[in-house]
Amino acid sequence: MLKCCICGRKIGVFGEDRYKITEEYITCYQCTSFIRGMKEAKNVDQIIKNENGLKEKMREYRVPLEVQNAIENELQKIKDLKQEIYNKEKIQVLRYEEIKEKRKNFLVNTGYNFEGYKITKYLDLVHGEIVLGTGFYSELSASISDIFGISSKAFEGKISQAKRLAQEQMIVNALAITANAIIGIDFDITTFSNNMIGVSVNGTAVVVEEIG
Repeated sequence: MLKCCICGRKIGVFGEDRYKITEEYITCYQCTSFIRGMKEAKNVDQIIKNENGLKEKMREYRVPLEVQNAIENELQKIKDLKQEIYNKEKIQVLRYEEIKEKRKNFLVNTGYNFEGYKITKYLDLVHGEIVLGTGFYSELSASISDIFGISSKAFEGKISQAKRLAQEQMIVNALAITANAIIGIDFDITTFSNNMIGVSVNGTAVVVEEIG
C-alpha cells in the first residue's frame, strides 16, 4: 500500500487524487490539494497561501530532509511555470493598452487618401472577418415581421454590428504591422442558410504623417 510522503496517510490504489513528486515520493489527496491549488492559482497570493499550507504540513509531520528537497524542487518548478504565465498575461495586458491608445488616432477610409495627411509607407493588405447569428427562428416569422418593418431594422442592426466588429479586427491586424491608417476599405456580406451572416472587410494598411 502506498503512503503519502508528507503525512504518511495510506493512498488508495484507485480513484484517489494523488500527485507524483518523483517515482518514489507521492502525496495523498489532502496534501495534493495544496499542490493543485498552486498549479490552478489565479494570482500570487493564492500560490503563497497553498505553498505555506503545504510547508506547514511538512513541519507538522517532520518530513525528512530528502523528501523536503524533492518537494521544494517540484514547488519551484510550479512557481517558475506560473511566473512565466503571469509574465505573458502581463505582456498581453500591456499590449492591449498600447493598442487601445493607438486605436484612438487610427485613420480609416474607403478612399485612398486623407485630407491633411500624406502616405509615407504602404505596408500590406489586412482583413477582418465576423460571423453573427441573425436571431430569426424562421423565414416565415421574418417575412411576417417585414410587414411592420421590424425584421428589416433588426437585420440592419446585426449587419452594422458585424461590420463594426470586423473593422475593429482588421484595425488590430493593421496595428500589429505598425500601420496607423487603412485605405481602400471594402466590405463583403455573406448570408448562410442557418440564420447566420458573415461580414468580411479588407483594406491596405499604410503609415501616414500629418502635412505641415
